[in-house]
Amino acid sequence: MARRRRNRRYRRSRLTVPLRFLSFLLICGAIAAAMILFFKVQTVVVDGNSRYTDQEILDVTEIEVGENMFLLNKYAISGRITSQLPYVQSVQIRRGLPDTIYIQVEECTPVMAVVQGQDTWLVSRKGKLLEKAEAGKAGGYLQVAGVELLLPTVASTMELPQDGTISKERLLELVDCLEERGMLADTEAIDCSEADILVLRYAGRFDVEIPYDSDFDKKLYFLEQIVDRLEENERGTVILTMPDKGSFKPAR
Repeated sequence: MARRRRNRRYRRSRLTVPLRFLSFLLICGAIAAAMILFFKVQTVVVDGNSRYTDQEILDVTEIEVGENMFLLNKYAISGRITSQLPYVQSVQIRRGLPDTIYIQVEECTPVMAVVQGQDTWLVSRKGKLLEKAEAGKAGGYLQVAGVELLLPTVASTMELPQDGTISKERLLELVDCLEERGMLADTEAIDCSEADILVLRYAGRFDVEIPYDSDFDKKLYFLEQIVDRLEENERGTVILTMPDKGSFKPAR
């Protein structure tokens, strides 16, 4: 008798498992159908933009009123914005139920002017190529010479040859260190033409020699210490090729 009761409970439990799974699938299907039927785009809100208008950004997104919010490909939309609008560095897109899409853009500004043959490219701090500068319009940015841009195109990321004097990562690291130390505004140029050392033109008075494989933050600290000890009218070369110290060679 007890065995028959156990067998009946076992058969009922075997039937319950697929029924529960079927119920789960039906619930998921109902939720998916509701999301497709009811959550339609009615409003798109753009924030963080100053260089581009809301309409310019909206035109690039290709989002249409009435389009289903959950069928939008956020990654494709972000890619279109950053590739077609060079001065947009990054994009975040989120859904605001029931009918609003929020687009948060981060714009960038030129930091470097990279000389490439007869051309000069304006480049953001993160290495995005923003535009070719017209003659005479790149003088206000950090001039970078002695590097070769590989297949430069507007809105692409700067790429440098692996066998060049400096890598893209190291160049951007140096620019970051200058920015973080508040020295970028006083740095006029970075020359990477030499095989062993790069040369900064700093404060209008100094040529600063730094090995490519240096700890840039440490070298810039030495530079600050040396400059602070000099008189305002002194000019010359700051040599930072020794591991733990620097020296100054006055101009003749």
